[in-house]
Amino acid sequence: MSAGTVGTVPLKLKAAALLALAALFGFAPGPFSAVDFASAQPTNNSNTSGQTKGDGEKETPSEADLDRRDPVPADSPRRKGYDKLRIPDTDRTIFTEIVDFKPVAAQDKNPREYDAWIEYVLHARKQNARDLNEHGIRDLVPLEFAKFPRAYRTELIRFDGKLSCVRRLVPPPQLRSSGVKDLYEARLVPLDESPATPVSVVFTDLPESLAAVSGKAPEEWLDADGWVTATGYFFKTMSVAGEQGSAVVNLPLLIGKGLTPLPGPPPGSPTPTALDKSLRLYKFIQDDVKMTRTRPTAATWPEVAAYNRVVLHAARFSAEELERDAVTDVRFADLFEEPRIGHRLSLVKFEGRLISLRRMDSNDWLGAAGVNQLFEGWLIPDHEPRGNPVCVVFSEPLEGVDPARRVNKWVTFAGYSFKRMRYESAEEDAKNPSKHIDKLAPLLIGKRPIGRRDPDHATPVTWNAFAEGAIIGAALLILCAGVFALWYRRGDRQARAEMDAVRGRNPFDPAA
Repeated sequence: MSAGTVGTVPLKLKAAALLALAALFGFAPGPFSAVDFASAQPTNNSNTSGQTKGDGEKETPSEADLDRRDPVPADSPRRKGYDKLRIPDTDRTIFTEIVDFKPVAAQDKNPREYDAWIEYVLHARKQNARDLNEHGIRDLVPLEFAKFPRAYRTELIRFDGKLSCVRRLVPPPQLRSSGVKDLYEARLVPLDESPATPVSVVFTDLPESLAAVSGKAPEEWLDADGWVTATGYFFKTMSVAGEQGSAVVNLPLLIGKGLTPLPGPPPGSPTPTALDKSLRLYKFIQDDVKMTRTRPTAATWPEVAAYNRVVLHAARFSAEELERDAVTDVRFADLFEEPRIGHRLSLVKFEGRLISLRRMDSNDWLGAAGVNQLFEGWLIPDHEPRGNPVCVVFSEPLEGVDPARRVNKWVTFAGYSFKRMRYESAEEDAKNPSKHIDKLAPLLIGKRPIGRRDPDHATPVTWNAFAEGAIIGAALLILCAGVFALWYRRGDRQARAEMDAVRGRNPFDPAA
């Protein structure tokens, strides 16, 4: 064997050995790959669900053996109860073809909306009124259903409010054949809302307190009063004729089981005057921008609606009730610097000097609720070292004070902290004297200020009081001196008259 031959044989042997090893472990095809090494790896037939393969991977279980339970269910107690009450399969065509801003369609005009109406009523009728009230969504306001009706379709919504009227409806044939003999509609104004934004709710179970409506003709309204809880599935935003002229009102239409009478307006928590801060609307309040109070735009309507709600909420209570529940240890800086977010919509109280007051026009939304005028004042809080003012807005006039811009009145004021507002100050811009500098100030909304005794008013121990007393005393002394002078002068005249009478007489004359 030649040298070349001798060197070549070992290389071929090494290559064959490597190929055999690769085939053995499944990395290459070959005669060794077909060998059954049962002692080294388990076969598929011997592997059960959850067992580990030789390479460390788990065998995929069969369809029947799959564990379909979530290890940690992604739900909450309230949401779980809410899901049980939901209308099923809400993506069906009968729901997507509901048309907003029109009356509820008859069967010949929109048969799919009509079918959706039937399903809503039958679904709500099967539920328990207590469950509906417990799980209904409470953080929405009527105006949101006019802005985003499709977003809330079929959602379970709850409102607490005051009834205005109720009537009996004629159930459609499909409902009557399903056992629905009576159907009712009620209108209510939710808490802290204006009559300009009512809510309509249709239901099947009539409370005893409204039994009088059964004596009315179908579709004839009966005036009603009293507070109720109304919970139902949002069907559509319905357009109806307004109370005046050709006005049209867009109101949310809910379909529920019944109404739950309340003894009065639901109190706030933790105090009766507290605002419900959980409303979604309040999240759109914007700091450091000027306040728009009328004619809102597409961008500002949530803040204007929030402003209106807070004005009406404050108007429900007296100024004394608001001061009773207000937080008193809040400073100007607390509402101006970053911690102000924690005080948003909290009821706070300030004492200080009211330096400016003017009357403002109301808006239609507030006017419908009886708030026809508003007042804006500027108050410098006591112990505010820099004299920074707070803007206060209220609905009841301050007695004895003319809203003529400049005033000087020591007051206390309790109001809800609304925002840090941008405003145009009276300070001229040094770079452009024709303009004024914009500044920032906290905005509070309440009922009215309460006049208090001015700490600068003269008291018995002050120099002003002493000066006043000294002036009055001097005047009295001068008056007394004048009286004595007149009295002495009168006596002097009498003495002179007697002396003149005897001056020319003879003292020796017997007749004298």
